[in-house]
Amino acid sequence: MGDQQEQVRGGGAGAPRAPSPAGDEFRRRLPLYRLLAVGLTSVAVLTCSLQQILRRDGDPEVFVLAARLLMRGQDIYSVPTPHGNYYYYPPFFAFLNIPLTPLPVWLLFVLWAVASVVLLGWSAAAFYGAMSGRPFLSLPAKRRWVVCFFSTLLCARFIILHLRFGQTNVLVLALAVLGLVWLSRGRRLGSGVALGLSAAVKLTTLPFVFWFLARRGGKVLLGVALGGLLAAALPALVVGPEKDVDYHRAWVERVALSNAAGTGNWAGNGNVSLRAQADRFFLDVNAFEYKGRLYRVTLLKLPAGVVRLLGHLFMLGAAAAIGAYALRFRDAPELVSRWGGFALVFSLIPNFSTVTEIPHLVLLLPAYVYVVHLWYVEGVGDRPFRVMIALSFVLTTMTTQTFCGVFLSRLLASLGAINWGMLLLTAAIFRAAGLLYLISNTTRSEAVVRATLSATPTSSS
Repeated sequence: MGDQQEQVRGGGAGAPRAPSPAGDEFRRRLPLYRLLAVGLTSVAVLTCSLQQILRRDGDPEVFVLAARLLMRGQDIYSVPTPHGNYYYYPPFFAFLNIPLTPLPVWLLFVLWAVASVVLLGWSAAAFYGAMSGRPFLSLPAKRRWVVCFFSTLLCARFIILHLRFGQTNVLVLALAVLGLVWLSRGRRLGSGVALGLSAAVKLTTLPFVFWFLARRGGKVLLGVALGGLLAAALPALVVGPEKDVDYHRAWVERVALSNAAGTGNWAGNGNVSLRAQADRFFLDVNAFEYKGRLYRVTLLKLPAGVVRLLGHLFMLGAAAAIGAYALRFRDAPELVSRWGGFALVFSLIPNFSTVTEIPHLVLLLPAYVYVVHLWYVEGVGDRPFRVMIALSFVLTTMTTQTFCGVFLSRLLASLGAINWGMLLLTAAIFRAAGLLYLISNTTRSEAVVRATLSATPTSSS
């Protein structure tokens, strides 16, 4: 058993690392690393903001247009921006954007990109600090930089695309992480409210409900319900209760139900959810376009009702995986029992959603923070665990057109390569949890044996 522990933990996982010449070299180069981080971040923000300004295709313009329409009591779902984009979010998010309506478009794009970077950095730092049980800045500098750098690298494709189009996913992520941080501090009701507001902006974080149902987190679930009710009621302050109800009805009918499994809507390679994958494989729908020609990847044409059932089964499978982890590792150390579970939920969110675009995958960041921590700090050296993480990165990031070309990239996305990458990340979290739980139980058993032996009186000869 000792050999297995050595293989899994890499020999001394989680122990403080002794000072080394390499550590001294890192501290000496830290100012350079900071300068590079600030420089690269600034270039990304400026580049993505300029592209939105020049092309007028950024989502913040959609959000502000919806806010203006909301203030006038007009239809927020049928009026496009000059670029032809429509608003797809609940009325609550349009309400949140009302303070931004006086801003010129160019300034809106820049501020949105800056806010996204700030919230993304805070989300990574807050999640990792809470997971470590210490303020983020009190952690060793090299550990902070290594974990955050490689986590960001694993998500780089998604982050750049998120900044490029100015989407909402980082706000959704930050609200969810805020809820988890508050939970770690014992603020259960506030935690639930933050998670409820996150899901009210975008339903993607709804799978956390399954986690707290499995863990019987009644107070957190109450907070989620309160957060959802608050978000549903706030637009009524501007338009009145009756119009608020009309807006929510329109969102359910035009957005939520129109993207259900088996409809064939939004089933192209731009949607990398398992629901869309079922539509591409089993409905006669177009998967992607290349040089004016449409391509399909249909394996077997099935009735729409059967495909709808498959889509629902995929969502049920994600919920079941969350419940299974919550129950299986309830008695594991907190790193596995709580934070591994949260990482698992984040890894399943994109596959649970009915619409998942590449920028939405920034929600994988906490899951990558967790597995990088296990790899680097805890020293989990299990080969399958590390292979699954590497393959996850290859399938989600290396399949972009930069590496594969446009045609192959779109074909791989249509065939589910990105789905497999996300599922491998989920499998890696499960694998590590099983190994660390086994070691924890073995260590406890050995401690009990030693305590028993030390308490047993020895007979004198």
